[in-house]
Amino acid sequence: MTSARRLLLALALAAAVPASAAEASLPADLPPAEVVLRALGNHPEVRAAQARTRAARAEHERLRVGGHEYGLRMGVQRRDVSREPDYTEWDVALERGLRLPEKGRLDDRIGAQGVEEAEERVGDARHEAARQLLSYWYAALRGRSEVRLWRDQIALLEEARRIVETRVKRGDAARLDGLQADAALAQARSQARQAEARAQAAAAELRARFPELPAAEGGPAEPPAPPGDEAGWIERTLEHNHELLAAQRAVEKARLTARRVDRERTPDPVLGLRYANERGGDEQVLGVTLAIPLPGQARRADAGATLAQAEDLAEREAATRRRLGAEAAVNWQRAAGGVEAHRRLAEAAEAMSRHAELAGRAHQLGELALSEALLARRNALESQLAAEQARLDANEAIARLLLDAHRLWPLGEGGEHH
Repeated sequence: MTSARRLLLALALAAAVPASAAEASLPADLPPAEVVLRALGNHPEVRAAQARTRAARAEHERLRVGGHEYGLRMGVQRRDVSREPDYTEWDVALERGLRLPEKGRLDDRIGAQGVEEAEERVGDARHEAARQLLSYWYAALRGRSEVRLWRDQIALLEEARRIVETRVKRGDAARLDGLQADAALAQARSQARQAEARAQAAAAELRARFPELPAAEGGPAEPPAPPGDEAGWIERTLEHNHELLAAQRAVEKARLTARRVDRERTPDPVLGLRYANERGGDEQVLGVTLAIPLPGQARRADAGATLAQAEDLAEREAATRRRLGAEAAVNWQRAAGGVEAHRRLAEAAEAMSRHAELAGRAHQLGELALSEALLARRNALESQLAAEQARLDANEAIARLLLDAHRLWPLGEGGEHH
């Protein structure tokens, strides 16, 4: 392909992409794209789908050349003639079925449709693997974020305990305050250990399922609001969904197969070339044979069964389209609503953190009881955890929306977006 043609193709593809999808920003806490593509290419389900594609190509070649083969028929007999010598006779015939031209064209189209379906299944396998990757990646990010927040909480509680110990030694605070500080710190350390265990489990599962990926790390990446509207994203998702395209290929293949089976009601003839040696070699016969099977009711029943199977697949395709449309709508709502939810929770967490800081200062000045200061600190932590959870949920929803619309990573065979 020349550079000019490549440029024209790129411009055509860009024009075909809705503005909502083209202008979408990627979440900043995603793994590197080149590492992701390598991980998806090495995924067992993707490799299995690629193997099935090779099998589909072999099946296409089998259908193209046809199933009829040459056959060799041989016979020998003893002729006993009255008042004449006995004769040993033999004959040999070379036979082969002849596929009718329309059947050959249908077989070729069925094989080609099977290859296209298998190739779409590769894209669907990559898509499903990418969905899993997003899920495990963000689970690992949640684990790391939770551990970080609990460690910050422990640092604050340790500082609060030191202040309380100093005040207890000076007689400015009761020993009960020291016990409360110790209890709060012990509880925070216990929660932190549980968070570390969850984070380690999430990291281990990510590493086991996608060993090519680095450790899940990411700063406080703000979720980018997806532009456009719900209808545009649903249209984009359905336009490039490999599962739906594979279902369409399967329906077309089934319809072609039904036509092909219906053509079997007209059987293929079997043409042969026969040579016979008779009367001990005194007579030699060379001839052509033609055999035509007589069709029965079984062929008509086969045609009806394959047509019903094609109708079944067509209904399944409609159900797949409806399900994928619903999933796309849910993805859009989660992405758009997740950004707003994170914004509000982040504002609440900031306010709760300021309140906790003021409560801590008030306690240092003896204007607030320790229990109230610890409660404020606990509420601030819960608000921070909720805001961080909402941030990662929004980023994952946006990444999923972009993934399903083929605007995140190339999912097609050969590294193309479609």
